[in-house]
Amino acid sequence: MTICLCSTLALAALLQAPAAPLPASGTAADSLPGLRERLAHDSSDGRAWLLLGRLYLQRAAGAHDPPHRALEDSAAVRALLDTTDDALDRAGRLLAPSGPTPDGDSARVLRVGAWSARSRLAWEEKGINVGPQEWGPVPLDLKMPPVLDELGENLLRACPMWGVLFTANEADSYAAWYMRFARGLRPDLLTVPLAAWRSDSVLRARIATDLKLARHRDPDVALGELAKRRPVCVTVGVDRPPAPRIGWSTRPLVWVAGPHLKDDRVPPRDFVFAALRLALDNNDAWAPPTLALYARAARTTPALCEALKTFRLTNEIPSCHR
Repeated sequence: MTICLCSTLALAALLQAPAAPLPASGTAADSLPGLRERLAHDSSDGRAWLLLGRLYLQRAAGAHDPPHRALEDSAAVRALLDTTDDALDRAGRLLAPSGPTPDGDSARVLRVGAWSARSRLAWEEKGINVGPQEWGPVPLDLKMPPVLDELGENLLRACPMWGVLFTANEADSYAAWYMRFARGLRPDLLTVPLAAWRSDSVLRARIATDLKLARHRDPDVALGELAKRRPVCVTVGVDRPPAPRIGWSTRPLVWVAGPHLKDDRVPPRDFVFAALRLALDNNDAWAPPTLALYARAARTTPALCEALKTFRLTNEIPSCHR
């Protein structure tokens, strides 16, 4: 990729910005300089590539924080995401050369996150109707663990036609995005991380412009405006739905508000959890966060217990014992 001098300097600034705090178990070797040193000595260190990719992904996300450098030099952010993709692709191949492993799966999931970040940047620049033909194409080798494929499909099915699906965390955000853009399911839906909606005024303004909504600085007020025009879904991965004055209803896996809520209902018994059963049996690293979301869903929609029982999951979900 050819980048102008200003973009090169902006990319350098992004890479040299203060790193996110290390996790409690982290060490100096897990910092950006430490990881570069590790890879200079051993370029086959898949774990180092994984940690490096995560740090780069955090830097790219930070570019959307005030003063929102992402739009000041989008070429630099795209270059950073290219670097992120390369690091996580290497990590996935090194950590899982012959089959799934926890670290290999994490690398692949985070790589999906890097591609979702690429789409977010394109939406802010050119509008929410811009698809993979503008910011892609999505790599054919982009993969997710089956348990997240299943989660993403279930979440997309839960949201009404022409809705906006707000997600809570890495698991449901990347799963929904992947099934929407890599697999092409539910092209009528817009998927947005709730945290991005709350923190990124540029993204909110672009969505408001494209959907012809009144603009508001308060994200909850803006969400209320959105719900007047389109169905709004929030995954039960969040503790409670935002903007309580909107008046939320429950559906399997999501809270919903807005028009047309009587349309396109999927019965609780029609949701599938086969991949979760296999993931739990195989100690898949992404099984616990997926199970946690489904457990919350069963509390808000007890009728889901019938489908969960079909896949021998009720023992793992206390609310289904009542």
